Amino acid sequence: MRLRAIAALSAVAVLAVPTAPARAAGNGEWAVTPTPAVKAGPTPRVYFFLDASAGQTVKESVRVANLGTKAKSFLIYGADAYNTARDGGFALRTSDEPQKDIGAWTRSAAARVTVPAGEQADIPFTITVPKNATPGDHVGGVVAMETEPGASTGTEGATVRIQRAVAARIYLRVAGVVVPGLAVRSVELDLDTPLLPAAAGGKLKYQIANVGNVHLVPTATVKTTGLFGHAVKATGSTPSGDFVPGADGTFTMRTTGAWPLDIVTASVVVRADGGVYAKRTDRAFVISWTALAIPVAAAAAVLWMLSGRRRSKRLRARVTE
Repeated sequence: MRLRAIAALSAVAVLAVPTAPARAAGNGEWAVTPTPAVKAGPTPRVYFFLDASAGQTVKESVRVANLGTKAKSFLIYGADAYNTARDGGFALRTSDEPQKDIGAWTRSAAARVTVPAGEQADIPFTITVPKNATPGDHVGGVVAMETEPGASTGTEGATVRIQRAVAARIYLRVAGVVVPGLAVRSVELDLDTPLLPAAAGGKLKYQIANVGNVHLVPTATVKTTGLFGHAVKATGSTPSGDFVPGADGTFTMRTTGAWPLDIVTASVVVRADGGVYAKRTDRAFVISWTALAIPVAAAAAVLWMLSGRRRSKRLRARVTE
């Protein structure tokens, strides 16, 4: 991807004062936060929470603070947010990925900026909302990515250089009807078949999705029980962050404590603020053939013994000469 030359550099103010913004989105070397408002309230902005109508242009400013001891250069760009398929983690598209939503609507006054050590730069940007933008939340961020890889890691004998990025999140709500919604798309129990008559384990996998047009922070309650309601323990990943509209995530848990002969029921309930609720269940059988064979063999032995006794009690005809 070819980067634009620095545009409108005069619009970027480099402030020659040390700074370490409280609660900033940062990695210890640099931080990216909304530029404080002229009349800032008692609580500093951590993310951008914006409202707009379709067709409107929103003007804002982001602050990039260099917390290190050397000058550092950054690429500035807008990015779409998404949730990873595994565990539904919140993430932003990289600079070489297509931006289709708020990332495509965002334009920074400078594509590149160099911030001296211990100083900060306020960078204006605009968000141009298309006239056909759908109502509801559009989530993304303004990203400051180092122009040169600043970290490295070793893998399989090779050194990989890492280009890191930090972003300030943007939550833009386009005017119109908003409909929050969650769904549990699937619940799947895959239980072990123990060879010996011992407690069984297995895997529980479930998928949840944000099916509305509002970003939500879901919580999941997972309950697993066996025959007669006895407890089956389930441990593993659950939702822990923000789900953007249209996103889904798959979570995996490990189950333990099922009986050798059991019927296990798994119930997944997800909730979010505003009374949003969804539920789905699944059932699976546990059959240990050795555990099943033991009572079958015992029953067969009892029947054989009873049959033998009945045969011994039969009257036999005597033969006389």
